[in-house]
Amino acid sequence: MTITRLVGATRRRAATCRRRGGTVGTVGTVVLLAAVLSAGAPGLIRLHRGDTLSALALTHHTTVRVLLDLNHLSGNAIIYAGDLLKVPAAGTATRTAVRAPVARSYVVRPNDNLTTVARRLRTTVADLVARNHLRRTTIFIGQRLGYAAAVAPTPVPTAAPAPLGPAGRSAAQHRAMLATRAVPSKAAVRALIVRAARRHGVAPDLALAVAYQESGFQQQVVSPVDAVGVMQVLPSTARSLGQAHGRRFDLLKASDNVEAGVLLLDDLLRATGSWQAAMAGYYQGLGSVHAQGLLPQTYAYIRNVGFLRHRFA
Repeated sequence: MTITRLVGATRRRAATCRRRGGTVGTVGTVVLLAAVLSAGAPGLIRLHRGDTLSALALTHHTTVRVLLDLNHLSGNAIIYAGDLLKVPAAGTATRTAVRAPVARSYVVRPNDNLTTVARRLRTTVADLVARNHLRRTTIFIGQRLGYAAAVAPTPVPTAAPAPLGPAGRSAAQHRAMLATRAVPSKAAVRALIVRAARRHGVAPDLALAVAYQESGFQQQVVSPVDAVGVMQVLPSTARSLGQAHGRRFDLLKASDNVEAGVLLLDDLLRATGSWQAAMAGYYQGLGSVHAQGLLPQTYAYIRNVGFLRHRFA
């Protein structure tokens, strides 16, 4: 299957499954969960098969961005039918503290990095990461980055920022914690990945390729959006996987990190039916793929993983 056919095939598979009243593989509703913003006092709803954040936002008179913040979710997380989701109380969902910024785009030039680009565009690295669904700080020449032109904010009281990671730990805190821990060698990590892949029926070369692309088999790597360790799993993703598979994952522990990453791969492979579409989901999130197609950096990610598969075959 070519990359250009991935989105349509994934949509058709999900639609067929919904008509039959089943689930998409072992995955319920797989949704991209990205930026962290503020929202009002929440209520709780239970997710049903076929629910999407965009449809729920319309139903509850709010926005996807508010739902993301309210549920403390960021990056490439997944949610499942049967999960509880917080929604804003009536009358608070669409309140905003700033005038809507003008959306613009910037094409990455030679020698650019996120810090220099953020400075040039008068924005922040965190905003570029969230707005463009980046899971790492690497950017590519010719890549188009969306950003918002600066506007003067109107100060209003806001809720405290949502904590990142388990127990409110930030990416910086996770880096500091990992720096004090003994971590396994790359050879030991590789053995962990192969065992987990075989245990869950995932091709070892694919699991190895993803792990190497994500972190180079290094457990101490933590991304700006708090994707942790060898498989670069977000804490929110680990919580959803834990609920779905009936266990808890300590992402700071290499064996748990690998287990969570391989389980996520298995869920995505079952949901999409092809390794390329699963890679799009791992990097970008299937909800985003369904909503806007593959991002330019997602194509590059799939190509890189394909190259690495041959290396580890």
